[in-house]
Amino acid sequence: MSMDPGDVRGLMNQLLYPIDGAPDLSDAMAARMVDNLIDGRLFAHPPAVYAEAMDHTLSRGALHPETAEMSRRFTEPDLVDFLRRVRQLLEERRPWPPPKFRKIDVAEWPSFGDAAVIAQVNRPTLQLTGAVGFPFDHIPAGEGKLPVLILQLRTGEVIALMGSVDPRSTTFALLLRGSDDATAAITHFQQLSGLRPTDITALSK
Repeated sequence: MSMDPGDVRGLMNQLLYPIDGAPDLSDAMAARMVDNLIDGRLFAHPPAVYAEAMDHTLSRGALHPETAEMSRRFTEPDLVDFLRRVRQLLEERRPWPPPKFRKIDVAEWPSFGDAAVIAQVNRPTLQLTGAVGFPFDHIPAGEGKLPVLILQLRTGEVIALMGSVDPRSTTFALLLRGSDDATAAITHFQQLSGLRPTDITALSK
């Protein structure tokens, strides 16, 4: 393994930056961090990247001093022990699935020109961004801007959420690119996002 020490420090900082907000460093908290690493919503890189950084840190048995000083509640040995348990739990979850959602560059929006609108999603913008873990992009639409978010689901489908130029609107169109099954795509999106089935209305072809 040849990860740059500066990269290791940066990745450990990402993992431990919010740690003082955790109630404790229990096994349950370690399992929650593993869930977040695998889901890919709260962290910028795939689990394998953080696993390698943890391996470097655990082989040294110590954090970079700047990382250790980030916590005002937990000692460095406590944090290292926590990382050791996170790493073990993460290893037990192999093979790691793709993230629930992967954001696709809004430059691909023109590829949705012939995409079908398969459903209507009725939730406020903040709740949608919280559910999928990514903010909306905005594209020009007349004198306004249209909120658009393109995502690839863990199950492979590429979908887009399109809102209204009215920022008060809580209605979004769900578009499906390609020839994947619309019913399956709606079900997968609902399950991965955690939205209620009643939040999504399938549209007839």
